[in-house]
Amino acid sequence: MKKGYYMDRKLERLGCGVLILLACFHLNAPAQWVHSHEAQQEAASLEPKNAVQQIQAGGVPTEVASVNGNGIWISPAEIMALKMSGSAWNNLKAAADHPAGTPNLSNQDDPCNVKVLAKALVYVRTGLEQYRTEVISACMAALGTEKGGRTLALGRELIAYVIAADLVGLPQSEDQRFRAWLRECLTETLDGKTLQSTHEERPNNWGTHAGASRVAAAVYLNDQAEIARCAQVFKGWLGDRASYAGFQYGDLSWQANPNQPVGINHKGAQKGGHSVDGVLPDDQRRGGGFKWPAPKENYVYEALQGALAQAVILSRAGYPVWSWQDRALLRAFQWLHSETNFPASGDDTWEPYIINYYYRTNFPAPTVASTGKNVGWTDWTHPNAGRGTTGVDEPSDELMPATFTLEQNYPNPFTGAVTATQIAFTVAKPEEVRVDLFNMMGQKVRTLFVGVAQAGRNLVQWNGKDNHGALLPSGTYIYKLTSGNQVLAKRLTLSK
Repeated sequence: MKKGYYMDRKLERLGCGVLILLACFHLNAPAQWVHSHEAQQEAASLEPKNAVQQIQAGGVPTEVASVNGNGIWISPAEIMALKMSGSAWNNLKAAADHPAGTPNLSNQDDPCNVKVLAKALVYVRTGLEQYRTEVISACMAALGTEKGGRTLALGRELIAYVIAADLVGLPQSEDQRFRAWLRECLTETLDGKTLQSTHEERPNNWGTHAGASRVAAAVYLNDQAEIARCAQVFKGWLGDRASYAGFQYGDLSWQANPNQPVGINHKGAQKGGHSVDGVLPDDQRRGGGFKWPAPKENYVYEALQGALAQAVILSRAGYPVWSWQDRALLRAFQWLHSETNFPASGDDTWEPYIINYYYRTNFPAPTVASTGKNVGWTDWTHPNAGRGTTGVDEPSDELMPATFTLEQNYPNPFTGAVTATQIAFTVAKPEEVRVDLFNMMGQKVRTLFVGVAQAGRNLVQWNGKDNHGALLPSGTYIYKLTSGNQVLAKRLTLSK
């Protein structure tokens, strides 16, 4: 995309003061999306960086996307930027147009969940109410169907319904019932376990699936303490035993250090002269004790289904999970490809799209991916995944976005007293930025963000209020993105 700035001639009549504040406008900001906002500093920190009303150094109030406004898995604004053409869209649309079936969360292999997710995605993109109606009906029908099952089934099945409900927006009465049910699901005993205990005790596919549905429910409920606990446990599973080390492990022969077992072996780990860097020991053991050549064990990809789902949700909630433990999730994929020549297949083929999207790698991924047991449709929601024959060893700087863009807010116009609007911007590398809001007199009325933005697409949210919490009058406002000597600005409309 050609870079440059232009001066909106209509603003010249507002005077030089406004021109200085607004600088230059940017044309044709792309609709692409890369990374959701994760972290402002401290890659190893467990503290989320996108709390609504975060206070930066110097006491400047900032506001970034709340977890629900940002979307649990993906936001409506991001969906609206995706194409309604191509094989991935056609596959998604075909699934949405077929009956999803009857939800049964006690069946760990019930495909209804991802079919309902397809309907939710298509609803947001097309606006056709029939899809939303079907999603609401399915979400309500899912209530209570987990009874008689196991936490593995609940962990696999629940997450897709939560994401779907988040996307379509349940009516108030249904939403109240859904929230009460989600709260119950977190602590409900199924075959002697709960979703929470399974997440915190099982360091394998049981635990990762449980963790994914647990954190999805926590974000939907906006339960910050539960979200933080999920992040703490997940960071421990990735290998940070100082964060959490309460798992109950099975055979330890694939552990790099059996005295300090982890969910993913540490960077550079070796055993018997062979690399076990990135191995998921508690799932790799399902192929037997340590031996070489290493078995192609599909339980590893099953565990990664839950792990990647957790990572996407936590990253959107503000946690820098993709960098945790020397990029543990990337190392897991690298080991599967470099040491066992074992690319994803079957219902795991949605996973490379996530890895390629967030790490800018080129692991093999089919043009049309299969859905997983918990989520899917990533060939459409997370486009531009690599379709090469091998994965790259390290993320290439050449694949990182080489843009500095500011997108039109969504929705626009919006009613501040009722909703909030999202503003997306893209930076090529982590850098200091600020997003400010001005009225048409050139007066700054709100600082929306000040800090280090992650490389890729970032989201901030505005609720129509000024820096003092007062609702601003309806009218046209200017929002401005600044990084060093680069300045972009656009207009938005606040209505009553």
